[in-house]
Amino acid sequence: MRSLLSERPTHRPIVPKALSQLWRQALAPRARPRALPPGPLTDPVDACWHGRYFQEPYYVSGRGYDQYRPAYALGWAMALSPACAQQSFEAAEPLLQQQWERERGASLLCWSQVRDAAAASWQQARHPRPAQPVAQELDLGAAALLNAVLALGRQAHARLGECMRPMPQGLIGQVLARHCNASQMLIHDLERAIASSGGVALPARTSQAALLRSTLWSGLMGRETGAESMLRRAEACQQQWLSACEAAENASLPKPLGEVLRRHALTLRGHIEAIHWLRRYML
Repeated sequence: MRSLLSERPTHRPIVPKALSQLWRQALAPRARPRALPPGPLTDPVDACWHGRYFQEPYYVSGRGYDQYRPAYALGWAMALSPACAQQSFEAAEPLLQQQWERERGASLLCWSQVRDAAAASWQQARHPRPAQPVAQELDLGAAALLNAVLALGRQAHARLGECMRPMPQGLIGQVLARHCNASQMLIHDLERAIASSGGVALPARTSQAALLRSTLWSGLMGRETGAESMLRRAEACQQQWLSACEAAENASLPKPLGEVLRRHALTLRGHIEAIHWLRRYML
C-alpha cells in the first residue's frame, strides 16, 4: 500500500479522477504506440527536429511543428534523392520550391518562410549531426498532467466545432474557423511532444469519454443561440484550455515540453483577445 501511495502525483490534478486509471494503463509498455506518425522522415530524425525546431534561428513564435515538418521532410528526401545527388541546396532550390507547393500538406507557410528549415534538413541528411540521447520516459505525474492538458485541448476543439453549427457568417465565422484549425494543430503538436519525450498520449476517445462523464463542462452544455452566446462559449472552452496550460507550465517538466506549453498558452491568449475584440466591436 505504501508503494502505491508513493507513485501518486503530489500536485492537485486539474481533471476528474476518472482519468487517473486511464493514465496508468496508457503508461504500460504493451500500450505504447509508435512515437511519431509515419512519413518521409525516420522516427529518430523526426523526433530530433521536433525537440529543437523552436530553438532554430528561423523559428517564429507561435508556429507549431506541423507548420515546419513538411519542409523538414522535403529537404531530407530531396537531399538523398538520386536526382539531386550532385547538386547543392542552392542549385536544387528551384525544384524544392516547386515541390513545396505540392507537398506542403497542412502547412500554411510559403516557401520563403520554410526555406531555411528545408535547408537545415538538407544539411542534416548530407552531413548528419551527432544523434541526441533517447528521451527518458516521463514519470507518472508528468505524463498525467500532460494528458490532462491534452484531454482539455481535445474537448475545447470539439466545443469550438459545436460553436460553428450552423456556421456563422462574416468575420465571426472566419475567426472561429481559424481558431478551430489552430486548435487541431496544437493538439497534434502536444501529442508529438509527449511521444518524443518518452511518454504516451491517451487515445482521443479515451480522454474525451472520461471528461464527458464529469461535470467539468456542464456550464457549456446550454442551448443558447446567437452570436453573443456563440462567442461566450468559444471563449470559455479556450480559457479552460489556457488555464490548464498555465498550470502545467509551473510543474517540473522537461524543458522542451515546457516550451511547447508556453507556445500553446501564447496562441490561446491571442485567440481569447480576438474574441474579446469581436464581442466589443462586432456585436
